[in-house]
Amino acid sequence: MKHSVVLDYKRCRGCTTCIKSCPTEAIRVRSGKATILADRCIDCGTCIRVCPHHAVKSVSDKLEG
Repeated sequence: MKHSVVLDYKRCRGCTTCIKSCPTEAIRVRSGKATILADRCIDCGTCIRVCPHHAVKSVSDKLEG
């Protein structure tokens, strides 16, 4: 399953702000960096809005038309 929420590991500081806000508990910190658990993530975007380091981003496919 492809998700629209992705993590920029270079920007992540492991601050746990995203973990505290995730409604499905889909984020863990491993070795000082956040990791998104694909099987739990519902692409709600809450982590994108709360990340103080702008380490969580949204990606989308280009529309053809």
